[in-house]
Amino acid sequence: MNSIQALVCILLSAAMPASAQDARWELVDTGVLDHSSHGEGIEMRIRPDPVPDGLFGDNDLDDLMLALCNHYAPSVIPYVIQQTDIEAPEFIAVRIVSGGFTGRYVLQAFTISDGMCGTKL
Repeated sequence: MNSIQALVCILLSAAMPASAQDARWELVDTGVLDHSSHGEGIEMRIRPDPVPDGLFGDNDLDDLMLALCNHYAPSVIPYVIQQTDIEAPEFIAVRIVSGGFTGRYVLQAFTISDGMCGTKL
């Protein structure tokens, strides 16, 4: 593990409640999202395994989503730009999903700043 990976692990651990630290946070899909309020941007779908108890009502969920966003954004942003016709995404969003077709999700959009996730929209 290099120093950047170690720092990301520390940041993710600090942003997550204890039950969320035991989950694996898997990037399951990326693409372009047309959002009614924010315009055209990039979406990252992330699935925890297992889903931490109380995840969707946790007070620290915003911090967790920002940490996950910054973990994946440096590789996702250039990949989506290269693979799609989006040239200048207006935002980047994290969608944490659980379950299948009838599962739950939470979506949070962020500005893009220097290839990372900026302020919450």
